[in-house]
Amino acid sequence: MDTLSDKKKRRSKKDSEGRSYTCECGKSYLSYQALYTHKRTKHTEAIKLEDLPKKKRGRPKGIRSIHNDYDPCLPLGDNPLARKVHQWKDTENIESCDEAFAGFLIENSKTLSKKEYKQLAYSVIHLRECINLNYIELRDPSCENIEENYTSKKKPMLIPKISNIYILNYLPNSKYEFDKESEVNFMLQFFDWLLKKNYTDLEVSIVS
Repeated sequence: MDTLSDKKKRRSKKDSEGRSYTCECGKSYLSYQALYTHKRTKHTEAIKLEDLPKKKRGRPKGIRSIHNDYDPCLPLGDNPLARKVHQWKDTENIESCDEAFAGFLIENSKTLSKKEYKQLAYSVIHLRECINLNYIELRDPSCENIEENYTSKKKPMLIPKISNIYILNYLPNSKYEFDKESEVNFMLQFFDWLLKKNYTDLEVSIVS
């Protein structure tokens, strides 16, 4: 029975058993890697592209999903929109501004970074508040004596009318730190989304 030390002994160079990798110069080796090492040191100029050892392919790198892993409800805090987002189901039947806001947030949460989405959520919250404070400017005859928030009961058909009030009056008088250009871009993006979804037929015109 071979001892452990016997197993660790190097094989003799004269032992030809199992040496199936042979160089053009006549020397043979137990593995292709050993043969390649010999060629690299003794016959460098004779090495061909096909002589290079094949690299093992590792596991393919994962592809990042378009869906982000953050909770789109968190930046909304205790705002009623958080519940709308949490309960959101894709539907063509948008019954209120709040449902439109929720759909817009959900759709954008799939592509925006956590930081970008947080900023978008803040803009949506403030636009919602602006609408509920100034809904009378929408001249909606169906809500003269509305007792609840306009955005929770009324469809978003008329809200593009509030755009200039939001940019020129609401934001400058709020404690919210904002960048005017970013807010204008947000408004244009949101109202364009409403148009494409057929939630409104009004085009926005923002006075800068």
